[in-house]
Amino acid sequence: MFRQRFQSLGAISLMEGYDVVACDRCGLVYADRIPPSERFERYYADASKYEYSHRNGEQHSSERERVRRLAERIAAHAGTSARLLDVGSSTGELLVALRSHGFSNLTGLDPSRTCVQHARTKYGLRMLHQAFGVKPVNVASFDVVVLSAVLEHVPDLQSFLTLLDQWLVPGGVLVIEVPDAEHFANGSNAPYQEFSIEHINFFSRPALDNLLGLHGYARVTVFQEMCSIGRNLASPVLTGIYRSGGRRSAFIRETVSMSGVKAYLDACLIKLDSEREVITGLVQTQVPVIVWGVGTLCQRLLSTTRLADANIVGFVDSNPHYQGTQLAGRHVLAPSDLTGRTEPILILSWGFFDEIRSQIRGELKLDNEIISIH
Repeated sequence: MFRQRFQSLGAISLMEGYDVVACDRCGLVYADRIPPSERFERYYADASKYEYSHRNGEQHSSERERVRRLAERIAAHAGTSARLLDVGSSTGELLVALRSHGFSNLTGLDPSRTCVQHARTKYGLRMLHQAFGVKPVNVASFDVVVLSAVLEHVPDLQSFLTLLDQWLVPGGVLVIEVPDAEHFANGSNAPYQEFSIEHINFFSRPALDNLLGLHGYARVTVFQEMCSIGRNLASPVLTGIYRSGGRRSAFIRETVSMSGVKAYLDACLIKLDSEREVITGLVQTQVPVIVWGVGTLCQRLLSTTRLADANIVGFVDSNPHYQGTQLAGRHVLAPSDLTGRTEPILILSWGFFDEIRSQIRGELKLDNEIISIH
């Protein structure tokens, strides 16, 4: 259906691309030709971008709003005495929001040591430092398990959900939040951003029902909405609440996922002209430029456009895991390394453009020309 490509970011790269395909039997859209599960585990443990170290562990304001809304929905479907596990809990902000609703028996699980330490020291949360896998024998099963922004990252969905039976009590509540592939085309973000370096499963509502039904989960309710991810930017989110212990159901062949992704691909093509215009200008003038942001957007542009032919004198990223690495033969610097630099700065982020611009002007006190890709 589509091939997504990325420029490798040295030793910490997860992969250099994948094919987006649809299952002939059930219709689920997913990334094919991806690395083994072990590579994903190492990546999320050693190169997590969910530590938010440049914000002292705090998520972006739009993410905090999404977390607040999710906590309200969980509180409406689970008692505050429930033992709750948040898988992939990052720095623990969902658990903090749940605590404000009266939940007291809360546990987070995350493979990033920095995330776990932050959640423990700043919020006093109970945390398990591990990738999701076999449940430790000294940990009791939970009444509620939350998988927020998790399933789209999982390379082996069937094994993952089989392991989930160890963690969730029979009749327990499973809360899932994933990007909504049915409505990708209605979002507002950089082209192909939903096909990120890390997202490898693309769920519609029927696709999520199919997957959960195969493992005996019955849907209680579902929400489909647009969530803000920055000024004038939005991404579609699908939230499903399920109950375990039911009869396993056969999947139904669905076409919603494929139709949604095809509409998204058509919408992305329309947005490419502004990218090409900016990059063509940089290549033709050969003006020295610093590129801020080395994530999905940057790695895609380096692989699929002439951006690498521009006179890039260095990359910058706030994620300390990226700093000191190389991308396209140039070093990745920390923001503090820009002191005294005068080159124009190309910001390769739609969602965090305002935040990065404020950091350049306010924190770093730089008056460099700022170039937007959109």
